[in-house]
Amino acid sequence: MQKTSINPEILQPMFEAAANAAEKGQSQFFTPLPFGRKLAEALPRHRSAIVDLNCGAGHLLQAAATDKTLRLLGADIDPCRGKSVEGATLPVHRITGDISRLFPLLKEVDFTANLFVLNPPWRLFLYRERLAALAESDLPAVRMAFQGIETGIPKGTIDSTIAMLLMALDLCTLYGEGFLIANTSTLQRLLFDPGAPHSVIAKHIWAHLIVPGNPMTGRVDCNFQHINHQLPQLSTPFHTSILYFARDHTTGPKTFHWPNLPDRVYRQGAEIRTAYAAEDHAAIAYEYWQAVREKASEALGHKPKVPWNLWLEAGVIHTALSLFEKHSKKIDKREVERLYALHGKAPMELVLQRASRDELLRVAEQTGWRVQPELLAAVKHAVQDYQAERAPLYPLPEIQRLGYLDEEDTIECKQDLADPTGRVVFHQGRRYPLRTQTVSITRQVERPNAFTGEPEDLEYSGQELAFFIGDRLAEAGDPGDEFCFMDAKLRYDPNTEIPNAKRVKDNDQSGAAVDFTLQELCAHFLIPDVPDVATVNPTGYERHLGELGVLEALTAG
Repeated sequence: MQKTSINPEILQPMFEAAANAAEKGQSQFFTPLPFGRKLAEALPRHRSAIVDLNCGAGHLLQAAATDKTLRLLGADIDPCRGKSVEGATLPVHRITGDISRLFPLLKEVDFTANLFVLNPPWRLFLYRERLAALAESDLPAVRMAFQGIETGIPKGTIDSTIAMLLMALDLCTLYGEGFLIANTSTLQRLLFDPGAPHSVIAKHIWAHLIVPGNPMTGRVDCNFQHINHQLPQLSTPFHTSILYFARDHTTGPKTFHWPNLPDRVYRQGAEIRTAYAAEDHAAIAYEYWQAVREKASEALGHKPKVPWNLWLEAGVIHTALSLFEKHSKKIDKREVERLYALHGKAPMELVLQRASRDELLRVAEQTGWRVQPELLAAVKHAVQDYQAERAPLYPLPEIQRLGYLDEEDTIECKQDLADPTGRVVFHQGRRYPLRTQTVSITRQVERPNAFTGEPEDLEYSGQELAFFIGDRLAEAGDPGDEFCFMDAKLRYDPNTEIPNAKRVKDNDQSGAAVDFTLQELCAHFLIPDVPDVATVNPTGYERHLGELGVLEALTAG
């Protein structure tokens, strides 16, 4: 008997997987090994990796394997604990989960395979929304077939046999192929009858093998004496079909009747010709399969192999991605680069400058990465320490407060400011976008040579802080043309060369590099107050005052 009871722990996921799962009952049937081996004779010679999307205990995978097979990749909603295949030669790398849930994950990592062997559950109605990726398949026939609607089934569902065929073809490489076992009458109604809802996919089927009876039920209703002498003949009108499909075959099927097996001369299109090509892709397929396996395991409540993308260890930031995240198409590769850029840095090292501090906080708090709570606490503590350390000892005048403007994104104009032509660029009472940047400058000077006393030309280089204010209102989102504010002595020194670092519309970098002086910045804009140490840390300030009083008393004594 091939029929087994389904594990009670998967009943709920099974009922959620298909609209009629409860009506179909709680049983599954395994493919007899002799039958599977016979069907596999029509498969290609190179079978480095074989995939079964509803593998059960792995009977069909084991039956299709050869002595050259390297990987057996199977998925099934039932973990099949305690179930094994007699005489199995290779382990099955199993993903436990409902295939309609796993398929989006396989698509997310761009998993593909060269060979599929499939015996899906018959006449289950899977939810289309879970298989929505089929509507975006890069194989036109899959997209069109998925649009086909079968009458007489719950709205928003698709027959499991057709769904499995579409998923396999969608996941095939250019050389991909395989076979699928199904109910003949179901295939006739859904694929081969005139006006069948999914007939467009039939062109990718190169052989249709019709077998009398059903070898999977365990009932003695099939003529398989020369395969398994324990199954005596019994007449029945029921027929089983095996569809041999290939992604690159597009001329439709030739029909064969048992015990005649399909002749591969009818298989057209691209095909793997060397074991090396098959083995190379087998390694890739296995890595991507393992990525989905880890992700599915986490969904079942198992501990992730990479619990954090960002964490703190020995005072230093560490970064990592899970295998699934490394291959996921949904993760922005630029965000990955920005994540890795934090690796090996100490939190305090990154909070000293506005740009690196903002980047650290953005990556840690806004990007959706898994961040260790201890790291978040360390970052916040480092920011607090930095703000306390940079606070001035006493209230600063405007010109000195300019050094703290890198903390501001906008600035308010307190008095109209016009350009040299008389056009008012900045208007009183309005806020404008602000940014700061250090720019590299060079200065040409003439100095006497220390040894000869003769004059010689020297070039000094260094960096100076520049302030850039856009001429559009802060709420506009676009700063417009920027105007540069720098020290007056730099602006008017003919021997000093300053690069034009303004962001100007249409990349027009013409005009002076410096538009206004720092004195004009203070005269026409409100420079925010900078809290001193007494404001930032009043308790510490009072404590230090007390200590100073003690020291003064000791000195006086």
